[in-house]
Order: sequence, then structure tokens, then C-alpha cells
Amino acid sequence: MAGLTTFHEKLIAYRVWEFVACLAVTGAIFALTASSVYRRPIPHLVIPLDASTTIFARDPSLDLKKEKEQVPLDVAIAIFYATPLVVHTIVQWLRYVRNDSRDFLLTLFISSAVCQLLTHFAKAMTGRFRPCFYDMCKWDTTVIWDGVTNLCRDPKGEAEGRKSFPSGHASSAFSTLFLLTLYLLGRSKLLSASSLATRRGFVASAAFFVAFAPTMVAMWIAITRSQDNWHHYSDILAGSVIGICSAILGYSVNYGSLFDYKTAGMPLETLEELKQSELPTYNHAFRRHESGTASPSTLP
Repeated sequence: MAGLTTFHEKLIAYRVWEFVACLAVTGAIFALTASSVYRRPIPHLVIPLDASTTIFARDPSLDLKKEKEQVPLDVAIAIFYATPLVVHTIVQWLRYVRNDSRDFLLTLFISSAVCQLLTHFAKAMTGRFRPCFYDMCKWDTTVIWDGVTNLCRDPKGEAEGRKSFPSGHASSAFSTLFLLTLYLLGRSKLLSASSLATRRGFVASAAFFVAFAPTMVAMWIAITRSQDNWHHYSDILAGSVIGICSAILGYSVNYGSLFDYKTAGMPLETLEELKQSELPTYNHAFRRHESGTASPSTLP
């Protein structure tokens, strides 16, 4: 970052506008979906008692008890964002890479922004009921239901009960913790061809599974959403796919291929800087070759 003289140059160098864009997208989607969700009719079962009498019953798939969350939202947010930042700080301290802290943070922002955009847009558009919908909206069980009247006594709980698809916990977990797995795989270069050929053994195998530890945590958090009766399994699967795709997209924007030893774990800007720094050396050797003072074998 040396040589930056103007404020505008510093904004570009530190990629400030990209951070701002991610925050703007996240803020906008939360604002747009906070109070609006598609209101589909409340499902019911029709039970004919005889030719002239019919009663209506609650859908048993939505009548589960609302359990206490094993991973509340505040705890989840701490895990999603503190874990990648702490691990990155340790890795960067052990082996410094130019531009890595800036680009890792931006990658985390991009992955989260894409994830939240898709997740909350889908929640607002689908309005799917949670498995604990009736319990969450405090359904009035003292009244005989006609199959049409809304007997929810808690409007806020009803609105929350219509946001089952997809799972926000699952998508957020994978968009941050699976991203951390990609980052660790890149930094360790475990997926590159050169690494596979020369580093097979216990240490490399252990490092490979350590890199997947964050993904295991993400999977556990996702599964608890079904155990707590807050989501259907299809909600969790959809959220996980959104999170994984967001993580891959965010990582690909800023980092080189995991499968190339030279680019794995390296920010794209750093790779470009290294490429530019090698050009003078190559050009000097090429000119010596052209003048007859160097053999082709001396070219880089």
C-alpha cells in the first residue's frame, strides 16, 4: 500500500467501495423483508364425520412443540463470524501473505451478503410454515376451528412462523464456516497436484480433516434446526446449498484456484503483483538472449 497519496487511491487500494456495496446489499434485503412475507392460507385437515358433519383439524406437520434453540441467533452470529476471523488471524500470524487480511475479510463480506440476499428473499417469497407454527403463533385451542378463521393470538409469532424456507442458520453457517474450510485448504495447498504427489502421509491427512472441522460445525448447527422443530429437513438442505454456493462464489472472487500449487491460498491481487514483479527479470533475460549473451536455458 506504499505510495498512496490521495484519499481516492486509498479507498480503491483498501477496496472500501466493495465493502460498502456488501453492507448496502445486506442492509437493503433486511429492510425489504423485515415486515413483508407471503401470506399463504393456513393449511388444515378436513375430517368428515358423516354425510352432513365435517370438522377441521390442524396440520400435524406444523403442530410440533417449539423447542428451545440449541444455537440461539446471538450465539450463532458469534460462531459464524468470530471463528473465521480468529482462525485467519492465527494463520496469517504463522505465515504472512500480502493482502490476505483485507481480501479474506472482503471474501467473508461477499459470501455473507450473497447468502443473506438469497435466504431472506426466498423466505419472503415462499412464506412456508415452520414445523412449530401453531405453537409459535399461540394458536387458540379453546375455539372450534372452521378451517378458515385465523386463530393465531401472537402476530409477531405468526410472522416468524411463516419464515421456514430456507433455513437462515444453515445458510449462514455454511457461507462462513465452509468458506473457512476453503480458506484452510487453500493455505495448506492440500488439494493441489504438487501437494498430492509430495505430501501424502499422516500430517497431510490430519491437516485435511482439520480443515473440514468448521464444515462439521456448520452441519451440526444446521441439524439442530430440525431437532428444535424450527425447520423442515428440506429447509435445511436448501439453506446449506445456498451457503455453500455463496462461500464458493465469495472465495473465487478473491483467491486463486485450490488445485494449483502456485495459486492456492493466494489473493488474486497478490498473484498479479508477483507476476508483474517477475516481468522485468524475464525481459532482461530475453534481451540478453536476443543479443547473444545468454542461452535459452537461462530464461525464467
